[in-house]
Amino acid sequence: MAGLRRKRVFILGGGASLGAHQVGALKYLEEQGIRPDAIVGSSIGVLNSCLYASGGVELLEDVWTRVRTLGLLRPSLRHNPVTGLSFFAVEPFARAIEGHIDFDAVRRSSLELSFILLNLSRGRGEFFSNHHVGSPTEMQTLVRAGYALPAVFPPVRFRGDLYADGGLAWNVPLLQAVEMGATEIWVLALITSALPYKESFRGLRDYFGRLLDVLWTVLGNAGYSTTRLEPDGTYRGVPVTVIEPSEAYSGLDLMRLLTSTPDRSRRLITAGYSDAKRELARRERVRDREPGSASALAPPEPAFRNEVA
Repeated sequence: MAGLRRKRVFILGGGASLGAHQVGALKYLEEQGIRPDAIVGSSIGVLNSCLYASGGVELLEDVWTRVRTLGLLRPSLRHNPVTGLSFFAVEPFARAIEGHIDFDAVRRSSLELSFILLNLSRGRGEFFSNHHVGSPTEMQTLVRAGYALPAVFPPVRFRGDLYADGGLAWNVPLLQAVEMGATEIWVLALITSALPYKESFRGLRDYFGRLLDVLWTVLGNAGYSTTRLEPDGTYRGVPVTVIEPSEAYSGLDLMRLLTSTPDRSRRLITAGYSDAKRELARRERVRDREPGSASALAPPEPAFRNEVA
C-alpha cells in the first residue's frame, strides 16, 4: 500500500447496552493518538458514531453515564405487541438520546460515516453514508432506522422503504471498511467471539441456552467471524485490529442487553479502556518479536478465526 493516503476506518459493531464498551476503547485509542478517518456503524454503533461526530469521546461518555434505559422502554397505543410491530415505542428513547446529536453537524462532518441498515421491504442489507443525506431531518430518520432493533422498536420508513437495525445483516461489516478505501481497520466489537468452555449440560434448558449463545455470537460477529484473515493479520492487504469484551460479557442475556444504568456503563467504559490497552500491548509484544513485519495485528495462525491448527 506504499504511496496510498492513510485512511483509518473504525468499525463500531452492535450490541445494545454493551455500547458503553466502545466509549472506553475510543478513549484509550485517542490517548494513543489513534483516531478514525471514517467509521462504519452498526446498530448501537450508529448512535455511538453520531455522538462521536457531534462531540467526541467526551459527549459519548457524558451520555452513557447518564442514561437509564428501563424508564425509556415502554409501549404506546400504536407501538405494542398486540396492535403494533414492536414491544416498545421508540420516541422516549429517541428523545433521551437524539437530543445530544447535532444531525446537521453529522451530515456535514469531515468524518466519513457509513451505516448498515436492514431494508425489510426488499429483504437485504444496505449501506448509507452521512455525506449522501439531503437534510438534518433525513439524517435523523436514517439514524433512527439504524438502531431500530426488531421487536424492541418498530421499523422506520426511510425513502419509501421500511428499515430496521442493520446488525441483523452484517454486525461487523469488515468488507465495507475495505471498500471505503481503508489502509488500516480497527474493529470495536461488542459481542465477544469466544464463549466459555462447557463440558456438559444440565438438562434441555441449559442445552438450548448454549445454542442461543452460539447463535448470538455468530450473528453478533456476522461479516467478520467467517472472514478469512491472512496469516499476517490482514484482510485483502489491510491490517486489522480487533478490540472486544472479555468472556465475562459473552452469551445472550436480553435483560443485560436492554438494561443500561450509569453505574453499569461506567464499568463497561472501564472495561473497554482496559481491553483496548491490553490489545495494543499485545501488538507491541508481537512487533518486538518480529521487527520489520508487515503487520503485528493478529497471531500468525490460524487463517480462519476458529480454524483448528
